Amino acid sequence: MFGRGKSRHVTIPTIDLTRVDVDDVRRACEEVGFLTVVGHGVADALTDEVAARSRAFFDRSDDEKERFRGPPAAEGLPIYRPLGAEQLGANTDRKASLDWGPALAGVAWPDDALRLAYERYYAEMLRVASALVAAFGAALGLELAPFFDDRSSSLRVIDYPAGAGGARAGAHRDYGCLTIIRSDAAGLEAQTRGGEWVAVEAPPGGLVVNIGDLMQRWTNDRWVSTLHRVVGVEGASPRRQSLVFFHNPRADAVVDGVRAGDYILARAAEAGL
Repeated sequence: MFGRGKSRHVTIPTIDLTRVDVDDVRRACEEVGFLTVVGHGVADALTDEVAARSRAFFDRSDDEKERFRGPPAAEGLPIYRPLGAEQLGANTDRKASLDWGPALAGVAWPDDALRLAYERYYAEMLRVASALVAAFGAALGLELAPFFDDRSSSLRVIDYPAGAGGARAGAHRDYGCLTIIRSDAAGLEAQTRGGEWVAVEAPPGGLVVNIGDLMQRWTNDRWVSTLHRVVGVEGASPRRQSLVFFHNPRADAVVDGVRAGDYILARAAEAGL
């Protein structure tokens, strides 16, 4: 499963969504909490457009970006979170982000082209996430789809500026159900059960998927939400961008005695969001 040594790559199951192996899904979620996905059908052109338009936003002056920081005006609008806004580990994270979701309170769209790109990518991520939820349900022997809708998830585009090596996003566990990640550079690491940090990378064109604390709770701890972080290489680290999709149950869905929406909002507040 995991290679020994701090610099080796983690070996986790790769799931082809065109022919899902439920046993591989179950094993990945029970033993690692991470899997990679191919055969997802998301066009590279769309991913490239979202990445390029997001990068153009982050390249704006600080004064321009500050207009999108808050306070939130209404649901369904993006919100900008500057460097240092979030603290996942012991120190504030060296990253900025633009967050958007249909039920997420935000400020305004920077431009229509970015809005259209985000809406298209969100729809594609919903499609992929629905396929994963179906696979998770098959692995658990449960019908999970009724717990989800098309409003309670969110998209976060993260910009890690070039700079010194070391931690860029502190060690943390995601607090929702499942996360889908597409990154343009290495740096994601997961902690093994033995406490070693190992690199996690998707195959070319693939996606990284990990489960969060709510999913672990839902399975009565059969599945594991794994501690992970983003680090830069020693010396100077290149700029890095990640497209991150958080797929969560309906806000009013009750999972193991808690309302999903309340649980996720409370955990987000703990991180300073």
